[in-house]
Amino acid sequence: MKISSKIAVGALSLALAFSVSSGVSAQTMSYADLIKAFVAAGIISADKAAMATALVSSTASTSFSKDLTVGSSGSEVSALQAAIGVTPATGYFGSVTKSAVMKFQASKGISATGFVGPLTRAALNGSGSSVVTAPVVTTPGTTSVVNSGVEGTLTVDRFSISNTTAYEGDSMVPVLAIKLQAKLSDLTVQRVKLDLGTSTSIYTKVYKTLYVVDDAGKVVAQADLNSNTVVKNDTQYEITFGGFSYVIAKDSSKVLTIKADVYSSVKPADQGSRTIRLAGTDKGVRAVDGAGIDQYAGGTTVTQSVTISTTLADSATMNLSTNSSNYKTTEVIASAGSSEDELDKLAVLAFDLKANKADLDVTDLEVRFTSSGSTATTTTAYLYDGSTLISTESINAGVASFNDTNRLFSVAKDATKTLTVKVDVRGATASQTTIAANVLASGVSAENASSESKTVSGSATGENMVIRNVGPVFSLVSKGISVSGTNNSGTTLSTSTITATFSLQIQALGGDISFGSQASATPMFGFKIYDVAGTDVSAAAGAGATTTGFTIPSSGVVTPVNGDAASFTLQENNTVTLNPITVTIPGKTAAGIQPQAAVSVGISSIKWIGTVPQTSTFMAGKTEWRTNTQTP
Repeated sequence: MKISSKIAVGALSLALAFSVSSGVSAQTMSYADLIKAFVAAGIISADKAAMATALVSSTASTSFSKDLTVGSSGSEVSALQAAIGVTPATGYFGSVTKSAVMKFQASKGISATGFVGPLTRAALNGSGSSVVTAPVVTTPGTTSVVNSGVEGTLTVDRFSISNTTAYEGDSMVPVLAIKLQAKLSDLTVQRVKLDLGTSTSIYTKVYKTLYVVDDAGKVVAQADLNSNTVVKNDTQYEITFGGFSYVIAKDSSKVLTIKADVYSSVKPADQGSRTIRLAGTDKGVRAVDGAGIDQYAGGTTVTQSVTISTTLADSATMNLSTNSSNYKTTEVIASAGSSEDELDKLAVLAFDLKANKADLDVTDLEVRFTSSGSTATTTTAYLYDGSTLISTESINAGVASFNDTNRLFSVAKDATKTLTVKVDVRGATASQTTIAANVLASGVSAENASSESKTVSGSATGENMVIRNVGPVFSLVSKGISVSGTNNSGTTLSTSTITATFSLQIQALGGDISFGSQASATPMFGFKIYDVAGTDVSAAAGAGATTTGFTIPSSGVVTPVNGDAASFTLQENNTVTLNPITVTIPGKTAAGIQPQAAVSVGISSIKWIGTVPQTSTFMAGKTEWRTNTQTP
């Protein structure tokens, strides 16, 4: 037999009256003890006392933990009915119970849906004094504004968000941001109402959960979107977050961002642009000022559209580019092996692969090689990730094809992986062969986690490597430029002098190498002069406008060569450094460089003799072989 809540109410009323008349504090006695005292005093009968005790005990101890709605039944429904005054407490949730729940929700500032969710349960369980009208709530640790008696003004404007696209499966992605400004008084924001549009699909097929997030990234409130939390107002579907306390200090502003969880799968028909705005006309946000007066602001003009797209993995792409530290053009001596014409694992290309929006697996990668000149060939290619060898492949018809049915390697979402290509060289001769490597987007295959092919764009191009089996290896150690003397304006010749200095290390490989100084019949160095734009202005400087000099090392070389006192020989495998190599340029000649014209100096060629006279020009025009600019 179900007990009417009126019995419990009557029992509790009598308990209060008894405690007052008897001088016993009700706070020191349990309800059961009070009811026993009523029986002893003849106030209620023993059978009614048992029923009252059971009901009071049930109502006081029940902790509501389930979602309840029309059609629900059981002990929690009975306890719910007793708590909100539905008689008789049948244990079945029908229309009468729903109506009573709606009244209870309205009294607690909860959206009156008739559905008992987490917010309503919190109120029933005694913790619902500052909850948000949404199924799951996190409230900020702020307090309400102290009543100062000063009225304030609330201003609400749209604030920019970082994205304009949301993808399937996204979590906490911004879909609307509002800037709140408090004027004249501190304000406590207590409610935000959103207009979701005229279609149910936005909350049944696109957005699964909405969050209100403060400046610090803390969730002020959140709501699972469904027919119990979203209410239709005329033609618009709206959701209200209310009951929280978010303080904005006088004459300051804060930003609240609406973030969303997107369903893991959104059909093509439901993708595209989706709009969320504040609801109503200047009533979207409610705040309380220092005088305790509600202030409203923000309406449907505060709006944001976000494009809903397929998953990040589906829309993922990969970018291919040459690494900024790619290997620079240089001369390489392939003098290893029994025939002294080989070189193993010459580094020829460094390139980057970046995965956009998702992790991507690279399954195929082609490296193409071009060559010109003598007979040296590339036979084997190596693909490295840092110092880790990924794969080794033969080079056929100028192509090395790296592949794996699963994956060669993976690139993490929004990360960049730098890869290195190395080659084995065979058949080098005294005459040069130029080799370069490149990777094209068409030669890279990338897949997402679902094995779907993704678009690769860009290219990576290596610089020329000049290969011989005998010759010098040049390494620029340092470079500098300075000016001295007076720089006269107008047409008067200046007495200033620009001085460029270089320090160059030379190693002889594959045989002895001979060089001539500037006084030799075959001077070693050629130089170019460049303006600030990098244009060669050597001719404008005048053919005799530069002089160059260096001192032949006193050790480590053999002099003279064939009777030329201004020459020297560097023996095989020996290394020597020329320092300083000095280039001087007059600040102005009659036909030369104009005053105030900034210039730089670069080494453009180096002559040497191995088995035959040769000239190395790989460094011509390269900024790494050029000084900074200097004004004469």
